[in-house]
Amino acid sequence: MRYIALSLFVFVLFSCAPSPRKDLFEITSYNAYAFFDDYEDGDEYDGFSHRDGYNGEAYFLRVKELAVLLGRSFASSDVILLQEIESTAVLEDLLEAGLKEKGFVHYGLAEGSEGTLFTGFISRSKPLRAALHGFPDCRPILELVFLARGEIIHIFGVHFRSRIDDGREERTGQAEHLVSLMERCSGSLAVAAGDFNTDPILSEDGPFALFPEHYDSENAFHITGDPSGCGPELYFSPVHDPDAVLEEKGTYFHDGIWYCYDAIYLSEESWDGEGWEFYDAVIRTNPAMKDHGGRPMPYDASTGFGYSDHFPVTVRLCLQ
Repeated sequence: MRYIALSLFVFVLFSCAPSPRKDLFEITSYNAYAFFDDYEDGDEYDGFSHRDGYNGEAYFLRVKELAVLLGRSFASSDVILLQEIESTAVLEDLLEAGLKEKGFVHYGLAEGSEGTLFTGFISRSKPLRAALHGFPDCRPILELVFLARGEIIHIFGVHFRSRIDDGREERTGQAEHLVSLMERCSGSLAVAAGDFNTDPILSEDGPFALFPEHYDSENAFHITGDPSGCGPELYFSPVHDPDAVLEEKGTYFHDGIWYCYDAIYLSEESWDGEGWEFYDAVIRTNPAMKDHGGRPMPYDASTGFGYSDHFPVTVRLCLQ
């Protein structure tokens, strides 16, 4: 079995700007939608080449607009995970476009051998450790370990295999791999965040199942909307908590149906009365991110408008 080799992470060398709230730790995940850099290497998707109008000027305008969006609406985040990033140059340009002044001074990209778009992060504090966990023919899982107020937080950034051409077998394998990684963190809070390309309630192809309503022992990853009900290999999903007020109906819209493909799953340590505990969650948007129907509006290189076909999701932790 072939695994992707560990990639080098790059961090900017500035002193860390402090988080404005010492008692909260905020994690945001956002699929930034085919965010290619301005260098054309032939692997770009249709609509994202220079001949399509996605040249240097269009790219840097897009960078500026996303930096403003993140700086206005998500500046309180301690860590922002971004899916579909082509290169570290995109992350560097986002920081230089104003996010550095907001306190985001560290970054990294989980580059792998599969595909051209990867999971990256920007953060206020430098991770104690950053690692990649490869899985055959899929994007690697990004692991970040933070020390926050003396407590360890493991964050696993993911982007599961697309639903194009099925991909169920690959998503199931990725979910099994993710469970094994999160269970190694027993005793410390483990967080999985990203675009899972599966909604545990509305998808019938696995690998996720909502417990107990849709429980199936054959599913690889089990979640619950009841935070007091999570346990070993049973993770709390704030976006599936029936009492949660999320602002939006989902993070992705397709064929008239809202899905929560983007999610943040928390281990049982998020509800044990010690250390960092779950506080709240939200699918946060603003009008510029939506079309006239209130759905995510993806970036269009021909017009320069739009952001992504996904909405971001945010979870806040509080220190006990």
